[in-house]
Amino acid sequence: MSRNNKMSNEREPLINRSLSGDVTPAIELSKFEQYIRPCFAEFLGVTLFVFIGCTSVEGTGGNIVGIAIAHGFTIALLVTATGAISGGQLNPAVTIGVFLAGAISAIKAVLFILSQVAGGVLGAALSRGVLGNNVYHNITGGAHQLGPNTTVGEGLLCEVMLTTILVTVVLTTAVDDGTKSVVAPLAIGFTVVVDILAGGALTGASMNPARSFGPAVVVTSFDSSIWQNHWIYWVGPALGGLLAGISYRLILASPNHRFLKR
Repeated sequence: MSRNNKMSNEREPLINRSLSGDVTPAIELSKFEQYIRPCFAEFLGVTLFVFIGCTSVEGTGGNIVGIAIAHGFTIALLVTATGAISGGQLNPAVTIGVFLAGAISAIKAVLFILSQVAGGVLGAALSRGVLGNNVYHNITGGAHQLGPNTTVGEGLLCEVMLTTILVTVVLTTAVDDGTKSVVAPLAIGFTVVVDILAGGALTGASMNPARSFGPAVVVTSFDSSIWQNHWIYWVGPALGGLLAGISYRLILASPNHRFLKR
């Protein structure tokens, strides 16, 4: 997620020698390093995250503390694993925030989001394959839904606030050169834990459209009502990423990254 990683990934080498010893034009390696490799990292990372997230609903017996820890620890590990390749964004809302922070290009942001969404679907499908139809049906695939006493407005506001916290932590601990920290993956993981503890009973505490979309697609085969309020899990996190990105560029960013410089 750091600007340094971004610059490193996009630096074009002079040549790339294949295993046969042939010289490959620099542009080919550049495209691989700039787009294919980081997009695959985002795809794989979200696949694994959604697989663990959905499966943990059964593995923890639906206990909110266990679910929160499973999600938080998993995202911390995956951010560590993919951070030097793609920035370890693993979330369309985070990608929106990183784009607004000026740390990623528009085309790469779009490619990342598409990769993340595809990974979410595969992760949910793999969870269904592991759990089997009966168990998967019983937990509704680990999909996100509003709590029984949560209104649409409350759910939307909840997702906005939870995601704003998450993306703010990402931008200040993993993106900004002046404030980033080596413990950023842990900070991000802990944020996911506390967000789920706070909002899990209200909305499931998604904060991540890819985490919500994947299970919804797989669950559709036996419960089409899952889409009733699904828009909340796109609009809420997107607004949260937007708010975090704007507040970062206006106030929280280091002086050379702010829109308004003194």
